[in-house]
Amino acid sequence: MPIIIRFFKDKRLRRIISMFLQFVFQLWWINKKKRFLSDENYQKQIKGVYGKQASVFTETATELGGLLIKLGQFFSARVDVLPEEYTNELSKLQDAVKPVGTEEIIKRIEEEYGKPISEVFLNFSREAIASASLGQVHVAEIQGQNKVAIKVLRPGIEKIIQTDFNALRFMVTFAKRYPKISAAVDLEQIYNEFVETTQDELDYTKEGQHADIFRANFSGDSRISVPEVYWEYTTQHVLVMEYVTGCKVNDYENLARAGIDRAELADTLISAYVQQLLSDAFFHADPHPGNLLVKEDGTLIFIDFGMVGRIEKGMREELMAFILAVFKKDTDQMVTVFENLGFLRSHADKQTLAKGLKLILANVFEDPNLRNVNSEELLLELREFMYSQPFQIPAQTLFLGKSLLTIMGICGGLNPQLDLIKTLRPYAEELLTGEAAGNGPTGFIIDQAKKTLTEVVTLPEKLNRLIAGLEGGEIRLHPSRSFESNLLQSQMDQTSRIVRAIMSSGFLISGTVLLEGSYFKVGLMLIILAGLTFASFLKSNSGSSGRKRMGHGGRSRGASSGFQKPRFHP
Repeated sequence: MPIIIRFFKDKRLRRIISMFLQFVFQLWWINKKKRFLSDENYQKQIKGVYGKQASVFTETATELGGLLIKLGQFFSARVDVLPEEYTNELSKLQDAVKPVGTEEIIKRIEEEYGKPISEVFLNFSREAIASASLGQVHVAEIQGQNKVAIKVLRPGIEKIIQTDFNALRFMVTFAKRYPKISAAVDLEQIYNEFVETTQDELDYTKEGQHADIFRANFSGDSRISVPEVYWEYTTQHVLVMEYVTGCKVNDYENLARAGIDRAELADTLISAYVQQLLSDAFFHADPHPGNLLVKEDGTLIFIDFGMVGRIEKGMREELMAFILAVFKKDTDQMVTVFENLGFLRSHADKQTLAKGLKLILANVFEDPNLRNVNSEELLLELREFMYSQPFQIPAQTLFLGKSLLTIMGICGGLNPQLDLIKTLRPYAEELLTGEAAGNGPTGFIIDQAKKTLTEVVTLPEKLNRLIAGLEGGEIRLHPSRSFESNLLQSQMDQTSRIVRAIMSSGFLISGTVLLEGSYFKVGLMLIILAGLTFASFLKSNSGSSGRKRMGHGGRSRGASSGFQKPRFHP
C-alpha cells in the first residue's frame, strides 16, 4: 500500500510523520532567517529549536510507546549524529511504560502454548514486576521448580512496530533527498542498524541463546551468575527463566547491610568485562544497574540479554592497533583505524581529524597516570568533537563504547578510589603482548617489528615530503592561540636564559684574564658578577619549570556533562 494511503488511514503513522515534517519546517525556517541573525543569536535560537523538538519527541514517544521509545534511546547515544540538546533530552526517556492488561498477557501466553495458562504455570502473578515498550515480566511457578520469571512480548507490538518502521522509512527517504543531510549522515546505515537490533529483541529465543552462551563462558567463575533458561517453556514470544533476587549493583545501603566489599565488587565487574571483550569476544551490551544484581554472598548476577555485542577478529586486531597508536600518540594511525572500522564517512578530512585527535590526546596525557582527567569533561569533549567531525559509529562499536562508559560509571560509584589504569594494566599488557589474541607474544612482537621497520625505512621519504610541503607552502600549520602564546613565552624565556649564560661566561672569562694582570680588583669584580649572573640564570630556569608545573596541574576545567545510563527494558 502506498505511503500516502497509509498516511490517511493510520492515525499513528500520520502523527509520527506530521511530527517529523514539523521538525523539518522548523529547521528550514531558522536557516532561512540565519542571514539576518548574528552568529551568537543564531546559535542560541537553533539550540532552542533542538531542545523543543527533543521535548516534543520525548512526550510523543512516552504517549505512543512502541518503537518510538527504542528510537529515542538509540539516538540518545548517537552523539556522532545529534547535538547535545537532543541527546540529553532523549536520554530521559523511560522504558518503563504502563503495562498491558493481565488478561491480554494471559491470552498471548495461551496462544503460544495452545492450552490454558493453568496447565502451564502455577500461581501466575496478576501484576507485572517490570514493564517496557516491547514486553513485560510476570512471576509464576512451574511443576517441580521454584519461581520463574516469564518475559512476554506485548500483544500487537509487531503491528505497532511495523507502522513505526514505515514512518521511519519515510523519514529516511525524505531526508536523503537533501544533499547536505546525505553528506553529513549515513541515514541508510543508521536505519539498517536500528531495524536489525530491534528485530533481534523481538525474538526471545535469541535472548535465551545469548544467556546460555554467557553462562557457559563464566561457568568456571563462582563470582558470576546467569539465570537458567527453561527451554521447554520458551518460545519466540515468551521467555521463561530462573527467578533470581538481589539488590541493584548501585544500591549501596543494601550492599553495606549485606557486608559486601564494594571495591572487590568493582574489581569483579571489571574482570568480567575484560574477559568478555578480550577472551570471549561476546559482551553484555546493556549493563545498567537494573540488569546487574548482587546476591547476599556477593555473587554478581547478569540478567536481560536482549542486547549483546560481538567482537569479530578483524575488529579485535584494529582495537589492538588503536591501543598501540594511543600509547604512541600516533594520530595518523588512529585515523587509519577509524577508517578501517567504518567510523569515517567518505568526505572525512583525515588531516583535520588527526589534528583534532592531537588536541584530545594532549589533554588526556597531561598526566601520565590519567589521575587528573575528569571523565565527565572528557566525555563532553568527545561528544563535541565527534559531532563536529565526520564520524559515524557502527552499531556494535556504539554498544561497546556505551557499555564501557556505563561500567566505568558503576565501578567509580562502587569504589571512588579506583585506580582504573593500575587495575587494567595487567590486562593491557596481556593484550599488547598478543596473549589475549591467541597468537602468542612472539607472533605479535614480530608483526610489530615489521611495522616499525617499515616506518623506519619510509621515514626519510616522509620527512622529505614534509619539508618540501612546508617550503612550497602546500602544508600550513595553524596552531591554537594558547599554543602560540605558550610557544612565544617559551622562546622569550629561552632567549633570556641564553643571554644570561653568555653574559656569565663572558664575565667569567674576562675576570679570569684580568686576575693575572695588573687589574686584579676589576677581574675579581667580574668573576663575582659572573657568579651573580649565573645564579640569576639558575633562578630563572627554576621559576620557568615551576610555571610549567603550575600550568599543567592548576588548569581549570570546563563545564562537565553527565552521562545518562540506559534504561531497563525487559
